[in-house]
Amino acid sequence: MKQLPGRARPRWLQLIVTGVLTAVATIWLVTLLPFLLLFSLVFAAMLIPVMRRLRREMDEAGFHPGMDKRSGRRQTVDVTPWHQQLRNVMNQLLNNSPTIDR
Repeated sequence: MKQLPGRARPRWLQLIVTGVLTAVATIWLVTLLPFLLLFSLVFAAMLIPVMRRLRREMDEAGFHPGMDKRSGRRQTVDVTPWHQQLRNVMNQLLNNSPTIDR
């Protein structure tokens, strides 16, 4: 590859800048690591109730991984997320809709 005309940086200066940037990035990542680990621990703890509810809803729906399908008719299960259910109920209450399930 040909060098374009003009003044080029000295090789030693380019190596120093690269080394300094690498050291700064490494220190920054090592400093950030404990916060990332703490965040992941808190996030995992917050997922425990979600996973329990998911398990309960799967059991109610009759979905059991690794087992054959059950014979007979399955019960209909509403799988709308809770925040959408809440939004729908609030919209129906605010609109005074007669179609609300009471």
